[in-house]
Amino acid sequence: MRLSLGGAELEPMGRDVWYARGPLTTFGEAEIAFLKTSAEASSRRRARICAHDGPDALVHEMLIAHHRTCYVRPHRHPDKAESFLVLEGSARALFFDDDGSVSNVLELGEPPSGIFAYRVGAGQYHSLLIQSEWLIFLEVGQGPFSAASSAFPEWAPSGEDDVAVMEFEKYLMHETNRILSTRSGRQSGARAPQIVRSLSRVPSASEGS
Repeated sequence: MRLSLGGAELEPMGRDVWYARGPLTTFGEAEIAFLKTSAEASSRRRARICAHDGPDALVHEMLIAHHRTCYVRPHRHPDKAESFLVLEGSARALFFDDDGSVSNVLELGEPPSGIFAYRVGAGQYHSLLIQSEWLIFLEVGQGPFSAASSAFPEWAPSGEDDVAVMEFEKYLMHETNRILSTRSGRQSGARAPQIVRSLSRVPSASEGS
């Protein structure tokens, strides 16, 4: 069933996903409020409105809401780049080597604070640790989209096991704290135990950001 919002119609397409239909798509306070309400009702604590026509579009443009409790499983897009722009909230963007080591971290916030946007190239594992109650962002990526467009590593939990996710996020927070502390010249201590390796047998899933 379609919903009318801000002069456009929103058509549900799968869980937590809406497509804007009409000759002109705009994003504003009404759309953000709608996404927060939708995400609160979702078990995944996330929702998005797509401005593109469908999965086969060559460019995918999305307004996305993630609650702080939303787990973003590390993933990569083997042959597609992706751009990310924060509109509300704060998060840490994490980038990984193929073995699961955290190679870089960005502290993201809404403009005009610090870094509010990035572009990640094809083949780079990435994820988010959300710091604020809500993270609202624009994401633009190359289409078309299929199940093969995202690849998920064995070293990260799928999201089905809450305890595994909690331990993994604890590890990621420790690692990002260490990297940020080292970057600022204040070494915080020894490297965390390799929790990543102990989670390698968690069943895989087909969902990313």
